[in-house]
Amino acid sequence: MRSRLAVALTPAALVLAVACSTKTSNESTEPAAPTPDAPAVPTVPEDVPAVALEANAETDCAPAFRAKAPNAGLNAGYAVAGQDRDFVLHLPDDTSTPRPLFVAFNGTGEDGEAFSARAKLEDFAARGFVVLAPSSAGNGEAWPIWDGLRQPGKENDPNKDLEYFDSLVKCTAAHVPIDKNRIYVGGHSAGGIFTNYVLQRRSQLLAGGIPASGVFSLTSPAPPQPLDPMFVIVTWGGDNDRYSGSAGGVSVGGFNFVTEASLASKFYDAEANVAEVNCKGANIGHAWLSGLNGWFADQLLAHPKGLSGKGSPDVAPAVPAGAKATCTDTPYAGPEGFEVVCGPTSRTGCDKACQLFGDCAVENGTVGPTLKPQLAAIGFSGAQNENCGGCVRACEQKATTAVDATVLGCFEQHQAKAACMQGINGAYPLINAVNTCCENRKDSPYCVSICEAIMTSSSAAAFFGACRGVLP
Repeated sequence: MRSRLAVALTPAALVLAVACSTKTSNESTEPAAPTPDAPAVPTVPEDVPAVALEANAETDCAPAFRAKAPNAGLNAGYAVAGQDRDFVLHLPDDTSTPRPLFVAFNGTGEDGEAFSARAKLEDFAARGFVVLAPSSAGNGEAWPIWDGLRQPGKENDPNKDLEYFDSLVKCTAAHVPIDKNRIYVGGHSAGGIFTNYVLQRRSQLLAGGIPASGVFSLTSPAPPQPLDPMFVIVTWGGDNDRYSGSAGGVSVGGFNFVTEASLASKFYDAEANVAEVNCKGANIGHAWLSGLNGWFADQLLAHPKGLSGKGSPDVAPAVPAGAKATCTDTPYAGPEGFEVVCGPTSRTGCDKACQLFGDCAVENGTVGPTLKPQLAAIGFSGAQNENCGGCVRACEQKATTAVDATVLGCFEQHQAKAACMQGINGAYPLINAVNTCCENRKDSPYCVSICEAIMTSSSAAAFFGACRGVLP
């Protein structure tokens, strides 16, 4: 039985960094302060010895790295899955014996080198880790950084980024001894998304990881697979952890990572073999908690593969003073929700259609803030778009044809059986209703009106495919 860990962290410094190097309105920074001294070589639990990961440079490396070991620092020209990739390598002082490995995934608007600098990944090397910071290549479809978000039906499609990860880990182990019992992943924002993706597909390899301010929705395989023993630290910047920005022609406004942190925390905690800890910043924005790197490293090292799962001992090493964060092993319940109530209506079905938007989008902690302008254009109002009356009235004004009556009947059927939940996955009853009821319905003024609102969001466009056929 695990003891409950609830530690208010007070490290000597907390370096705040946003998800991307491109400036955005919700960027959050503080002056950096020195990281406390740490042992260069951590203590290895005697019951889980360091064992080298087997690898062969000729079979496991990209051609340019078969005869040549990667350099400390930036490496380019790693050819895998038809792409040339680059990565940053940090080495500890001693590589004579198998070392722990931390693979870190960058956020939006940056590469591995930039993320390595802002997240101070050398802190992990100071505690004995080999650190890899590979660069993204814009392979994602829903969010074009890492290929971590997959729509239903595409969850198990080939993934060039996952191929890169697999190859880079084995190639590094072919040149530098890597401890197979202590391989971890982490990343922030877009990198946190991919961390969730990798943790759920490589739990046999990994001892754990740190998904930081990442989306959990749409990162799971289909069907979901039981995870091997791991230790996972879910982090986010606090109640104000939001991001606005763009990548590859897709933009989001006010994306809220708080609900997604809750989904991740509850998922990993519920896994039979996974021990989960979560760390909430004290409203420091969209930030990697780099001032806690030493604490993170010590926690990961205390949970190697043989001790990483449920029933593993909680550890509370001395933590540096001054950080604005709290950690606990109680799963994060998430922000308090609210209820949208729609009706009455003078036109049959308008109340049900609006209720479906209210239940699956407005009340959804991930979708509601992101699509706030679009939901307002459909007629919702109030601080959180909680007022539904305007949606019903707009529907009554637009849905004036026999075709609209058929469309609203379709929405009513979908609303009657909808099971809306939190997260992007929880919005699919609405997404499916729009894509079904409005497919090829250019002749429906109601479909045209809601699609005109929805498609002003480039991030929503990938999900509401029927609207592309409705609008001119």
